Amino acid sequence: MRISNHYKSISLLLILLSIASFFIGFFYGENSAGAGTLHGDFNNLWMNLQTFLNNDLSTAIDFTANSDREIFQSSRTPLIYILHKVFNPFTHDKISFINSIFIISLSVPFLFYLCLKQKFQNEDNLLLVLISTTICLSPYFRTSAYWGLEENYSIITLLLTFLFLNQFLSNDNSLWKNSYQIFLVGLSSSLCIYFDQKLAIIPLICFFCIFFSKKSINLKILLFLLYFVFSIPYIYLITIWGNIIPTGDATARGIGSKIYFNHIGYTSTIIAFYLLPFLLYKKNSFLDQIKRFFKEKKNYYLISLFFIYLIYLLTFYDYDTEVKLGKGFIHKIAILIFKESLFQEIFIYFAFFISWIIILIYLENNFKDKLIIFYFFIISIIIWPILQEYFDPIIVLMGFTFLNTKLFLNYRGSILFFLYLSVLLISSNIYYYNLLN
Repeated sequence: MRISNHYKSISLLLILLSIASFFIGFFYGENSAGAGTLHGDFNNLWMNLQTFLNNDLSTAIDFTANSDREIFQSSRTPLIYILHKVFNPFTHDKISFINSIFIISLSVPFLFYLCLKQKFQNEDNLLLVLISTTICLSPYFRTSAYWGLEENYSIITLLLTFLFLNQFLSNDNSLWKNSYQIFLVGLSSSLCIYFDQKLAIIPLICFFCIFFSKKSINLKILLFLLYFVFSIPYIYLITIWGNIIPTGDATARGIGSKIYFNHIGYTSTIIAFYLLPFLLYKKNSFLDQIKRFFKEKKNYYLISLFFIYLIYLLTFYDYDTEVKLGKGFIHKIAILIFKESLFQEIFIYFAFFISWIIILIYLENNFKDKLIIFYFFIISIIIWPILQEYFDPIIVLMGFTFLNTKLFLNYRGSILFFLYLSVLLISSNIYYYNLLN
């Protein structure tokens, strides 16, 4: 009992620190992801917003198909700018607009808590609040919230989709209420793509969960029709862009013109970083999980995939000529620690191997989770550059919501999880402060 009360006291303190740090970061203009400040990525966002505010809808959408990135520059659909034009009364100046996005972003920890409460109904509220406030430690969530960037809208719709999907699947309601709920699932999951195309996995998960459920065939047909209707605007955008993202960014990033197999390794380090603390929530201890993993012979076949990939890297990948942009925290650590590119490369490849092991230990025999993680690897090879913000905080949120791996929540693991992410936040602030000042 004393230990439990001790953990609860620490948890309450950490919750208060998280909330306080989130507001302090906003008031002091924190830039923990490197894209903040009025002179950072906000410049492009404000330019895009003006394009929609100062033109009719048809003209503004046509501008997104223009290769001139001085008019519109984004890799996402323009839906959020349309919504701001119609619904946001605070678009008249930069500071008011930024403040409005911060207020919108405050909904994320609350929605995260509701998702946790829905999935882990028997857990202490204090424990769920502690976990939900870990989102406030994400450098990328914070920077987007502080500087009005585009990333947090997809996080909101991801969490809403989980709530709507679980509510629909867990209740046996009337046809009218089921139809209403499935409409919310279809709408919110479709919005995930409009706010961030890499979240196409969310409507796919929803579709298959409902398709294989015991719900009536009429409801399944309704969901199919809803997805068809909601996809029409995006299909139109693809036809005028000639790509899945706006023309300017598609040209600059070379989307669809090249496959980046070297991204698989960097993606593994980023995903493994966020899956590692989830091992604290497994039934067995961390050491027992490692022992059990290496006892199973079939895992050695999966491990061998890494060495096939390593042969590819050593044969076809030229680390020295690669652009240093992005690639996640391991790449940055390698550059900071080692001056010689050879040692950087050795360090990075070793990190690839350890990350692959961590991912395999986490996934175990969970087929659904394997497919979801495989999806993130697939999209990583068609996008450039590969950035950590593409997976943070998405992987953490997915781990607590859509991923199926059984988690046994506890205070000790959650406190360590909190401290783990705190180190990332502090390190990111130090790194970007030294880099940009």
